[in-house]
This record gives sequence, C-alpha cells and structure tokens, in this order.
Amino acid sequence: MLELWNSWYDTLASVEALATVIVIVLVAAGAITLAESRRR
Repeated sequence: MLELWNSWYDTLASVEALATVIVIVLVAAGAITLAESRRR
C-alpha cells in the first residue's frame, strides 16, 4: 500500500513539475509577444 502511495506521489510531483514548466513557458511567450507588439 505504501509503495503504491509513493509511486502515485512521484507521478503527481512530476506532473506538477511539468505543469510548472508549461506555465513558465507560456508566461515567457506572452511577455515576449507583448514586448514585440509594443516595439512596433
């Protein structure tokens, strides 16, 4: 039971890390787009 919980927690942690990376990339892309549109 504990092993199952640990593997589930590891999966959740990796999914959370992946989601964090995606959010950071989206925010960076949005900031770059804003900067580009302001420059024009």
